[in-house]
Amino acid sequence: MTGNPTKCEAGDYAMSDAIYHQHDKLVKAVMSNLDEATSFLRLHVPEPLSEQIDWQTLRLVDGTYVDEELREQQSDMLYLVQLRGEKQVMLIYLLFEHQSRPQKWMRLRLYKYLARIWDDSFGEQPEQEELPPILPLVFYQGQTPWGYSTEFADLLPELTRNWSFVPHFTHGLIDQSNLEPTVVKGGLRARVMQLLMFAAFHEPVGKVLGLAAQLLAQLPESGGINYLRVFVHYVYATQERRTVRDFAETVSAFAAEKGEQTMSYAEELLREGKIEG
Repeated sequence: MTGNPTKCEAGDYAMSDAIYHQHDKLVKAVMSNLDEATSFLRLHVPEPLSEQIDWQTLRLVDGTYVDEELREQQSDMLYLVQLRGEKQVMLIYLLFEHQSRPQKWMRLRLYKYLARIWDDSFGEQPEQEELPPILPLVFYQGQTPWGYSTEFADLLPELTRNWSFVPHFTHGLIDQSNLEPTVVKGGLRARVMQLLMFAAFHEPVGKVLGLAAQLLAQLPESGGINYLRVFVHYVYATQERRTVRDFAETVSAFAAEKGEQTMSYAEELLREGKIEG
């Protein structure tokens, strides 16, 4: 079915641009919510650093730093935060990798992205005397565990890695290829996001979507983004049509009213897809 992922013989996913667009929409909808972003980041920023951060000052910085030709495969979010008791600010760069296999050259891409962020920092602080520190975090949910080093210098020949002019930095890694769905962490929306993305790459889909449906039934009404519609749209874009209906029915089993809304959105999307087909 057009627009849905299909497992290829090599175990990879053949995804259309529309699917990658849905990954991006899901990430941006959830992680632009500062409560969700704060809860999620506190889980993944190294504890000694997390304790130095004044998390109440977290704010989102507009823009994207991903290479234009890679924007169908990656999403990014940049946050600015202050350190406790200090005027010093730091940045947290969160890069979502939407491919089913780890990427060796991710560190080289990050190197370019961090340089772009520092270039942009002069727009806000043209007279700055120091560059703001940036913590890069890579979120990966593919099928194969991330086996590559997180140290940039390891991309160079071993003999040269300790040379004084060789750049050194490491990125944080959120490897969800071996995620245990029953213990997914974070705020409610972030947990739903992680489960839906996991189900797009991993089996068993039914079990994972069942857990997501149970959380979705608890979703509070929001005056801004319609998260329920965003989540249903993502399931529609990444799963078989019958799975979309099963998902809506599962939500109904936990919360009738939410289930009706979910089914309504699902049927609307299914009708539109049939007409387009």
